[in-house]
Amino acid sequence: MCGILGAVGKLPAEQKIKEASGALAHRGPDDVGFYYSQKESVALAHRRLSIIDLSSAGHQPMASNDGRYWLVFNGEIYNYLEIREELATDYDFKTKTDSEVLLAAYIKWGADCLQKFNGMFAFAIWDKRDKKLFCARDRMGVKPFFYSFNNGQLLFASEIKGLLALGVKARADERTIFEYLNYGLYDHSDRTFFQGVNVLPSGCFAVWQNNDFKIQKYWDLADRTQNYSALSGQEVVDQLGALLADAIKLRFRSDVPVGLNLSSGLDSNSLYYYAKQITGGNLDIFSMCLASEEYNECGLIEQSLSSGNKKFWHTCYLEPAEVLAGAGQMNKIQDQPYGGIPTIAYESLVKLARDAKTTVLLEGQGVDEILAGYSYYKRELQNDAVGGKKAVDTLSYSQDMTKLINQDILSADFAAEHEGEELVFPAPFDSHLLNAQYRDICYTKLPRVLRFNDHITMRYGRELRLPFLDYRIVEFCFWLPAEHKIQNGSQKFALRQLMKGIIPDDVQGRQKKAFGAIQSEWFRQYFGQEIGDLLASDSFRARNFWNHKKLAEEVEKFFKGELDNSFFIWQCFNLELWFKEFID
Repeated sequence: MCGILGAVGKLPAEQKIKEASGALAHRGPDDVGFYYSQKESVALAHRRLSIIDLSSAGHQPMASNDGRYWLVFNGEIYNYLEIREELATDYDFKTKTDSEVLLAAYIKWGADCLQKFNGMFAFAIWDKRDKKLFCARDRMGVKPFFYSFNNGQLLFASEIKGLLALGVKARADERTIFEYLNYGLYDHSDRTFFQGVNVLPSGCFAVWQNNDFKIQKYWDLADRTQNYSALSGQEVVDQLGALLADAIKLRFRSDVPVGLNLSSGLDSNSLYYYAKQITGGNLDIFSMCLASEEYNECGLIEQSLSSGNKKFWHTCYLEPAEVLAGAGQMNKIQDQPYGGIPTIAYESLVKLARDAKTTVLLEGQGVDEILAGYSYYKRELQNDAVGGKKAVDTLSYSQDMTKLINQDILSADFAAEHEGEELVFPAPFDSHLLNAQYRDICYTKLPRVLRFNDHITMRYGRELRLPFLDYRIVEFCFWLPAEHKIQNGSQKFALRQLMKGIIPDDVQGRQKKAFGAIQSEWFRQYFGQEIGDLLASDSFRARNFWNHKKLAEEVEKFFKGELDNSFFIWQCFNLELWFKEFID
């Protein structure tokens, strides 16, 4: 896991490249490297976090044996050993790294190498002979790739702060802000909160050549059609178990310690079960506790732990004061608005792993999306039962999801400028349920949480691995018939059946305690003064986004307990913090 940065076309000065790489130093504290050529019009920078082959042989930018290709790579190719064996007669390997395997695979197969990889990655390969830059991002978008393309010049980096350090001007993208305020959406398109800064979409590669930049999709969940209708319930369970066991085994490939983030629920406890089989129970476990008896789940987590693992169990407690203190710092980590108390809480968990010197963390992210775990998926299943086939190929966000706020709270001018084009997402299936899952996986829920968690873990030099987002598991679960996702009101049904008799029924039946509830409670009890002061500040009142009279009424209703709209309150607060940090 690392940080990458580069430029092609018109180059910044070499010293500027080196200084800009410093903005990503937290992503790679173990090594730094550069490739700079005015003649070739290319600059590459790399910050290394050593995970596989800790020797200096893994230094990047990494050159091919003939010196034609140069690689900067962030991520992991989990099946690199199998690919290396396949390439053994074609390439003379000098290291034991997955980076060299990636480079050799590209030399052998070109863009088709992406179909071979099981991993999380964002990388760029410079071809000196053809003066071409090839960039790619993993299928699920676990690893980030931000870029700015203007007049033939391409700048790219693992985080937006790297682009700003290269000289990209920090200007707010008002269309993104409108969709954030009106729909509560962010990270749902290739735009960012910064005008002129984009993100390479998941499952895409891009090529820069002759001052032209083109993006192409190489993987789309909608195209990976599978028919599992003939499988029995037991066959579904067996296949899911085999896939999950292999995904976790691959993600234990590491030359540094591997640990697990454990909550009280089904998803992470499923990972814990398989991880114990690999480690024999010698596994560092990290859990977040809340300084509130009503919401604290650490007692439940302790019940899930085997006696041997309790000595490796690390816990941290989130206090209200930490939330307020961490809000501004989190803006600097994320570069863009983020998701409130859950995101700040996650930072404390990652710090815990850092202090325990555990470099790699496993986590159960993604199950709710691929196995229909969110409560509203039940409604979509009911729509499938009574509504027949969808006749359109797009899904209106405003029709499918309740708007976050009363639009009267936005200023009339701001709303009129941006509301003309309805926000829609692709809806390629005849099933309401599949379309909702597809939206959440590819556009809404997963992309934003992947950005949150990547930036936090990398801020503290930790690598996050997500077994449930192994593309084989995603494809298998997504295409299962609905009865293996939701059955008799039980969601994530296939995983529950897999864990039946392994994870106790009381663990399987636990309902998640939403952070939204504690967020509302803490905002009212502890943060009224700070929120009120910021929203009354001259800078906030000068923003053209708001009908400030209506907004004041909305905020007052929240603090009186008449409205439970803490996320909207957070949006106002967080967006203003972002403006103060990056734009003003």
